[in-house]
Amino acid sequence: MYQAARRICSACGTALATHEAFCHSCGKPYSEHYNATYPPPPLPMGGQQPYDNHRNVQAPQRWSPWFIGSISAFALLAILGGSFFFLILPRLQSHAGNGAQNSSTLTPTIVPLHINPYSYTGHSSVVWQVAWSPDGKRIVSAGGLGDDSAQVWDAVTGKKQMTYASYTVMNAIAWSPDGKYIAAGGNSNDVDVIQVVGKQKIATYKGHQDVILSLAWSPDGKYIASASYDKTVQIWDAMTGAHVLTYQGHSDTVSSIAWSPDGKKLASGSFDGTIQIWNATSGKTLLTYKGHTNKIYAVAWSPDGKRIVSGSVDETAQVWDTSTGQMVFTYRGHHASVSSVAWSPDGKHIASASYDKTVQVWEAATGGNVFTYSGHHDYVYSITWSPDGQYIASASADHTVQVWLVR
Repeated sequence: MYQAARRICSACGTALATHEAFCHSCGKPYSEHYNATYPPPPLPMGGQQPYDNHRNVQAPQRWSPWFIGSISAFALLAILGGSFFFLILPRLQSHAGNGAQNSSTLTPTIVPLHINPYSYTGHSSVVWQVAWSPDGKRIVSAGGLGDDSAQVWDAVTGKKQMTYASYTVMNAIAWSPDGKYIAAGGNSNDVDVIQVVGKQKIATYKGHQDVILSLAWSPDGKYIASASYDKTVQIWDAMTGAHVLTYQGHSDTVSSIAWSPDGKKLASGSFDGTIQIWNATSGKTLLTYKGHTNKIYAVAWSPDGKRIVSGSVDETAQVWDTSTGQMVFTYRGHHASVSSVAWSPDGKHIASASYDKTVQVWEAATGGNVFTYSGHHDYVYSITWSPDGQYIASASADHTVQVWLVR
């Protein structure tokens, strides 16, 4: 039995009977040269370890199919991972970068301006409205009563860059948030969207039944709200002109329209003496402000969306809370109708324009007068702050737009 125990297959280490010439396990022939003094090394877990009894050294290892499969799988994963890292990931990062770029175009980088105050004299008649581009580089103004044009010009030099004329009277203009387009409306009852570079008309909205008085672009750039003598505010797709919603809460001409900073609400001022805040998606009226005693000419949201300033024929500008409708204070510095109001970009000051031929800058928190600009010699119809908050451009019946430093 001892001798039988020492008859070992040199290939796989199986114990053989004395009469077995071939291993009953692996089929290899039995070798007499196997050194019986030293038994074969212990088998590794999970598999057999062949032994070369002729050289008494370990033979080349034969890996199991499972082990080879595992190694192959890991190798494949490594190759795929490397491909992802070097090929796919950079493209994803590039795509994400493009997305960020598209988003950032809605809020252009603002560079401090250095302007020597001047008068823009490109219009030949009354200048109804003026608006500074979001990046601060350009200004657009709308003229009427024979001029009938929207003009885009360099904010620093005053050099005209584009003139767009399509209506008998050009009443209203507005910049897109990315500064690439303007919306312009007037006595034709239509609103055109124009790409500034190339002066290409992108879309035309024809939903109103009367003159357009005010335009406002949504903060995300997707929609335009237009206010009209037809007593409605209409929201429509800025790039296609497709109608989205009509607001009919007012009983008289809607003279002014403004989006809330978050784009969820609109405030509309009317000749019916009210300012109404309403949901931009549903058109539901959320609040009606009745603090004025005459027609409303202008409305503007504070940068944080918590307050609104409104200007009226009653010669006052009123600041009030957008959530409660409670008046905060009334500014009484003017001696004629208040035609336009605008918050400074930092929210600390308010500018108001009037038929008294002045623009007045005052503290947004207290109503204390800071500065009065008296450069015009006729009604001042519209004002706009530069994005850096240093300058104001004011449009007047004296046929000029004057750009001046806020002191």
